[in-house]
Amino acid sequence: MKELVKKHPITSFLVLNYLISWSFLYPSYQLILKNDGITPLALIGFIGAYGPTIAAIIIQAIINRKGLKPLFRKLVMVKYGIPLYVFVIFFPILLYLIAHLIGILSFDGDGSFTLLAGLAGIPTWFLLALPFGPMGEELGWRGFMLPRLMEKYSIIQSTILVGLAWGVWHLASFTFPGAAIPSFLPVNIWTVLLYFINTIALSMVYTYVHLKTGGSVFMAILLHAFFNAASNIVYDFFPEPESMNLLLVPYILNMVLAGIIGYFLIRKAERQEG
Repeated sequence: MKELVKKHPITSFLVLNYLISWSFLYPSYQLILKNDGITPLALIGFIGAYGPTIAAIIIQAIINRKGLKPLFRKLVMVKYGIPLYVFVIFFPILLYLIAHLIGILSFDGDGSFTLLAGLAGIPTWFLLALPFGPMGEELGWRGFMLPRLMEKYSIIQSTILVGLAWGVWHLASFTFPGAAIPSFLPVNIWTVLLYFINTIALSMVYTYVHLKTGGSVFMAILLHAFFNAASNIVYDFFPEPESMNLLLVPYILNMVLAGIIGYFLIRKAERQEG
């Protein structure tokens, strides 16, 4: 078994990751739906949410225990300039803000703006987003998987593969409204495909931050939290959207902008390193 894991570390990570995550997330979601609320037993979902991190630690320990220290060190790589922190914190919010404004202009939405309410909500939405995805996933995706893929494939190919794996990881979450696919959309082949495009597109930005930070998982967690919170933060500044178009268009535009901008940022970072 040890030799098999050493020979196929990424496949081993994904199999163990999915096994852990789906085994706990799916029953948790079903318990919440059945009881119309969170019960103590449903909290087992937290274990599943941390599947990527647990799997990364186990597989790394099997491959080489000495590699655990460098892996954990990525969690405390925090010494970066203010511009990079500004990018990680505000880029996801700005991206969704632009997407939402385009939606308002295209479909004659209500553009009235409440500054104080929006600003006040930022810390709350960030803290709510932090433990349910960012802290549980990034040691696996960007700490363990991405660097190993980049040893074998190009940066863009590696980014796409992580994005796909990240999308597949959410399969159990598709069974619970709003856990992955937005609650205003039904779950069908098209919305699942759209979600995969979303994880690949967002991965472009994550890879750029990975390159700029030398592989900091701390910064990936921060970026993940603000991407997860961005739509809620933006909607605090504006009246609640009243039409499907004002929900769907920003969702799609956000991923399109993230994919395009992220791709060019990666290329720029590659040229700078070269």
